[in-house]
Amino acid sequence: MSIALEQADTSLALRDWTVGDLLADAVARAPDSIALKLNNLDSGAVRRWSYAELQAQSWRLANFLSRRFAPGEHLAIWAANGPEFVLFQLAAAQAGLVLVTLNPALRAREVGPLLAQGRAVGLVQDREYRGTDLAEITNALRPELPLLREIFYTDALEALIAAGTDGKPAIAVAPADTALLLYTSGTTGAPKGVVLRHRGIVNNAIIGATRYELALGSNWLGVLPMFHVGGSVTSTLGCISQLSTNVIMPSFEALKCLRLLEAEKIAWFPVVPAMVMALLERPEFASADLSSLQIVLTGGTTITPDFVRLARERLKAEVQVMFGQTEAGGGMTKTFRGDSAETISATVGRPYGHTEMRIADPNSGVTAARGEIGEIRIRSPFMTAGYFENPAATQAAFDAEGYLRTGDLGALDEAGYLHITGRLKEMIIRGGENIYPREVEDALAELPGVVETAVVGVPHEKWGEEVAVAVRCAPGESVEIEAMREFLIGRIARHKVPKLWKIVPDFPRTASGKIQKFEVAQWFK
Repeated sequence: MSIALEQADTSLALRDWTVGDLLADAVARAPDSIALKLNNLDSGAVRRWSYAELQAQSWRLANFLSRRFAPGEHLAIWAANGPEFVLFQLAAAQAGLVLVTLNPALRAREVGPLLAQGRAVGLVQDREYRGTDLAEITNALRPELPLLREIFYTDALEALIAAGTDGKPAIAVAPADTALLLYTSGTTGAPKGVVLRHRGIVNNAIIGATRYELALGSNWLGVLPMFHVGGSVTSTLGCISQLSTNVIMPSFEALKCLRLLEAEKIAWFPVVPAMVMALLERPEFASADLSSLQIVLTGGTTITPDFVRLARERLKAEVQVMFGQTEAGGGMTKTFRGDSAETISATVGRPYGHTEMRIADPNSGVTAARGEIGEIRIRSPFMTAGYFENPAATQAAFDAEGYLRTGDLGALDEAGYLHITGRLKEMIIRGGENIYPREVEDALAELPGVVETAVVGVPHEKWGEEVAVAVRCAPGESVEIEAMREFLIGRIARHKVPKLWKIVPDFPRTASGKIQKFEVAQWFK
């Protein structure tokens, strides 16, 4: 019997680089290639930066910031996707500052504690976001934030760059220095500040991007939220590592996305299933030329065979599934180009290079056998050093051997592919029987017409917990609840078949697209 332990693949060499070194490498190899682009299709306005221009402007901005903040201090950014976010991310990294990223959808009672806990001495922000006056919020919060010295607005970027000086910043930044402080998405609890270092995020981005097998210089759609590890690391740094063009999309809108995919000849497109469904529902989809599209990257939710089929047949692109986590520094596993539809829908791929993975009994910590379910634990040079000023949470996050306890449940098959079964905290205990949500979700996903599901446990007087499920059907299709129930009875044990059902048009999600199951659970109370 083999044990569920995957040794690290070290065939791809690690770089002892900072974020600034990654950018410098791109400039040395492709100075005139377009690095960053914003195409406003409505107005016709286009902004673009070559790699040389991106470096020169980020240097000026870094020199401006260096006159106001000392290396190691924390600069927060509270803004939507945009070239400004990219430039501040690169500038902060080259000025030796720690960038604290904040979701622009947060409100005063949410963002205030994060600015305080994150020890932000400076803040870069949008003036407003989707009708909410962010400037008014921060002005009201200032008395509660004694450490916050300065606020800059993203619409003043050009003036701030002009106020800087030319030349490489005279700041010594080491690969082991902290680059980012990202707050967890909070699908199961209160956000915690995840400390990520230059070397870790740079190498995670490079290794992840290499697995796409895209030509250097391809066009990537920068639609993942930049305050999240997927946007700041997987997308932004991954794109730079491939000398590619980051076509920024401030927020997802189906028609605008469709037009950008076509106009910019996008090759790499990160999605959650709901985004693809929204594209397919647009009448303009039928006439759109998406022939340039090669990779549709997805993850963070259950991927059904129907979704893989739809994406492959309608978008005519390869589908790759990634399993990642902020604490892991980005991606942990990913499928490969050419993997079968069954592999893509049933697994989240094999571990990244330099990543050791094992499946452990959550209680004893003993490594499980291949095929057995347990907690997914990893040890890699990319993972967090811990939670910022939270030693108790940091200690709980690692086991005695230094493996990160992801809190996710899964199993490794004989080929080394990881099968996700759910969150450790989401495991449902009904009448003393352990029920893994992913097991029910996967079985239900085999029913044609079912695109996305979320299984949760809800309190029950007799059984302790009862199984509930919310189901999203494919556009234009409907499946009767009784038909779904009968379908499951033939595939899983009866005690696992949900007793509570809802058909929903969509799910509450984090900004990175993950279904917020604690919100789904509220529907059944």
